Amino acid sequence: MHSGRGTYTRVDEDQATLQNRAELEAVLGRPSGLGPVFARHAYGMGRWVDLFGARLASIEEPEIAAVVAGIVSENARHLTLFRERALDLGVDPDAYVCPPEGAAIYEPIRELRTDELLGYALGSLEHFAELLAVYGEFASGVDGEVIAAVRIGNEGTISRLRELVGEGEERVRAEAHERYRRRELAETPLYAHGS
Repeated sequence: MHSGRGTYTRVDEDQATLQNRAELEAVLGRPSGLGPVFARHAYGMGRWVDLFGARLASIEEPEIAAVVAGIVSENARHLTLFRERALDLGVDPDAYVCPPEGAAIYEPIRELRTDELLGYALGSLEHFAELLAVYGEFASGVDGEVIAAVRIGNEGTISRLRELVGEGEERVRAEAHERYRRRELAETPLYAHGS
């Protein structure tokens, strides 16, 4: 099912690091640095609500359906928070344009088997955790509160997924990390240029 997508290596929690952290920190250090970040993730959360929500009816196992429903619900709540923060920082989240490297993240979600879907979600949320940690270093006030709340929810979902995801899903977990790595390399320069 996934042939031709590339080779992905095992991802260990203690080895995951952002390849372009310094560049991202430079962007976040600007007064308006978090605005585009909130807009970008609001878009991504909306895509997850649509794509994971569409998968719910086909999941037969109640425990897994509950986890996926939780992912949908959590993303819907976080979407609202991030949209509000983007608007308050003067960035229109509806004007966000996803780069091709970002769109590539969402392509596999429709076709993955349920077990693969969980592994892919785990890799994605682990990457998001790395980003949230960096964002948190540059956020204060309401921005900091929102990021802290989203981090708590994200870590809870990661913990649930780690209980369910086996070694057989390691490939799709690593694939998610790789797709997000490519997106960061493309997206962060767009922040820097005000796009």
